[in-house]
Amino acid sequence: MTNGCINNLQIGSGMDSFATEFRFRNPQTNKLDGGFVPVDFAMNAASYGCKTYKVTTEEELRAALADAKKQTISTLIDIKVLPKTMIHGYGSWWHVGVAEVSEKEKIRQAHESSVKHINEARRY
Repeated sequence: MTNGCINNLQIGSGMDSFATEFRFRNPQTNKLDGGFVPVDFAMNAASYGCKTYKVTTEEELRAALADAKKQTISTLIDIKVLPKTMIHGYGSWWHVGVAEVSEKEKIRQAHESSVKHINEARRY
């Protein structure tokens, strides 16, 4: 299952959901609003030659992180989370492009928030 990290960023930027969720076609609506298509990210990464880990506990995560540090190839740690729980309240900000001009109030508010964060960001 894909839990929609990019979808959350999209919605958090005042946009409607668009092409960021992998869903089955619903036979009643003929739209892609059916259930989520299961995606095995670990298997996909392994097919590209990555060392992968599937973790479900804190102990497994600690072991995976320790082992990943020893690898000389790309690694992927697959951690399942509850849908729509990975963005809000994580104590940081992700610079996502937001339209400066829009008829939608949500997008105008998201742009104002983006400008505020940009002005507060550390200059490198």
